Amino acid sequence: MPNNHTNHLIIPEQILDSWQNIVNLAAGILASPSVLLLRCREGMNEMICHHPKSPETLNPDDLCACKLHEIVLGSGQPLWVSDTEEEPTLSAYLPDTVKSYAGLPLYFPNEIPFGMLVLADTQIHHFHELEFQLLENLQSAIESHLKILTQQSEINRLNHYIENTLSHNTVDYVNLTQTLHQEIDRRKIVERQLQYHKLHDPGTGFLNRFALESELKTRLAVCAASGEKFAVIHIGFSNARHLQTRFGYQEWENVLRRYHDQLEPLEDESIDILTARPNSTDLALVVQSKNLKHDVDMLCEKLVLMSKAVFSIHHQSIHLHSYIGIAISGEKTTVTELLEQASAAMLSCKDSGHLYYYHSEALAQSQLRLHQLENYLLHAVRNGDLMLYFQPKVCPTTRLWTGAEALLRWRHPVLGEISSETLIHLAEKNGLIFEVGNFVLKTAIERASQWTRYMADFKMAVNISAKQLRDIRFVDQIKQFLQDYQLPAHHLEIEVTESGLITDEKVAGNILQILHELGITLSLDDFGTGYASFSYLKKFPFDCIKIDKSFVHSLEESEDDKEIVRSIIQVAKKLKLQVIIEGVETEAQEQFIIAEGCNYGQGFLYGRPMPADVFETNLHRQSHPELRQVN
Repeated sequence: MPNNHTNHLIIPEQILDSWQNIVNLAAGILASPSVLLLRCREGMNEMICHHPKSPETLNPDDLCACKLHEIVLGSGQPLWVSDTEEEPTLSAYLPDTVKSYAGLPLYFPNEIPFGMLVLADTQIHHFHELEFQLLENLQSAIESHLKILTQQSEINRLNHYIENTLSHNTVDYVNLTQTLHQEIDRRKIVERQLQYHKLHDPGTGFLNRFALESELKTRLAVCAASGEKFAVIHIGFSNARHLQTRFGYQEWENVLRRYHDQLEPLEDESIDILTARPNSTDLALVVQSKNLKHDVDMLCEKLVLMSKAVFSIHHQSIHLHSYIGIAISGEKTTVTELLEQASAAMLSCKDSGHLYYYHSEALAQSQLRLHQLENYLLHAVRNGDLMLYFQPKVCPTTRLWTGAEALLRWRHPVLGEISSETLIHLAEKNGLIFEVGNFVLKTAIERASQWTRYMADFKMAVNISAKQLRDIRFVDQIKQFLQDYQLPAHHLEIEVTESGLITDEKVAGNILQILHELGITLSLDDFGTGYASFSYLKKFPFDCIKIDKSFVHSLEESEDDKEIVRSIIQVAKKLKLQVIIEGVETEAQEQFIIAEGCNYGQGFLYGRPMPADVFETNLHRQSHPELRQVN
């Protein structure tokens, strides 16, 4: 029988229309000016779909012809380039106008390359987690179409073979009949497989996104007539992407199946549970029962316990960090709304620390405000609306300033002043933390280089986030700024919280060691509030500790807190570490830290955070005693 050559498959117009919708969807959501779907065969790239609003600066034909697609397709892995100037080797294969690029390879089921899904932008584009998930889902949708086309081609080939066989009398009738039955049986198998893969995830066997949405649509229609309700439970895993990268997609799918196997003892006649895989990392359960609220609560509590079980990959024990969001169907709820509500509840569970979380109107309003804040922050970062305030650090015995801590501020014309904690949280969520961190470091180092003329040993402290501490570019970024502003490294102090060390101690330790060797001062911030603070003093090359203000505020009322602070200072001295105490607001607190030999103080007693010009004026007065006397 003739072979089935996938490279010669003709793509039907219906599929091409569907792919064009996918391209338009990607361009709309990611705000990307150029999205292409290419078919690559016999050394040529054929553009079969593209976003029609590409600007003149991004010529689709030039983008279609670039050699980078061939490299990505050959590697079998997606490529993400947020800034081509940081990747000079890759940028040589792209048109000059392209500043950011994403390429996802597409394959037939027989692993023969089909083509590429390509995004290009004339602006720098930092891809974040939701965009990764979206593009992977679109990639899976296109490859599902390719699988259907391949299987349909196989059915057509078998039909052609049967017709061709019947037209020749050279085959014995019995053999012909036997062959015919074999081909019919094979055709039925192929059709069953085609139908199965249309509705099921190939890696786990759970319902895929298409089947999940179809099932929800049916149930919503039935429930609207009967008045009954059902629940959608979205289960996300915070370490899923890490486990996929470390062990591969197949091993992650094995973990999902073993996780789901623990659900089987929970299912009984009173609870109807349907399992789906809406994306590559998460699971979704559709739950229907007569006592819905009670049964969902019971199920979620058991899901939490299941996540605490130990799973094994390559003889290595792993734990799943799950977050569970629940949405209950309503009379006017649509499929899209129901899935979005469950996903939003899951994300809120992740942020709030709850074991599981129900969607509510209050949560919807909170998500809307958060989305507005993220949009405002993006505008603020790109328009230079952020600013730094500086709070003095002092020698408590003389009250002379010795340095400053740089504190991020953002004053929105409608929302008012946004706290530094909220800013950092938003920046980490929407992928802007590197732009925000870049602004803080650059501005703080620039100010420090100017203020060292007033004080030879002036030191500038900068807080860094957990994500910055895991970024290998962070060290090079600091080196570059120190060089640009001619600031010796010992004038810079990096403050790290315990949460910044927990995620990946090895990576954090390597980065901190490099900074220590450069001569940068390292401080462990919020000391005493974490469970492992003392152990971190042994693991990492810290130069000083910063005792959390929560202890200082109760010094005058609590003997226990006095003893805690006294003990911390004594341990620090034995380890030859300097001690900074923040939150000093009264003279009684100041007298205590002086008596205990604390090196530095910080708090409203010495000065509130202030703009750079006000700080510089006060620093100038301190460096000229005659001005202090006049004022």
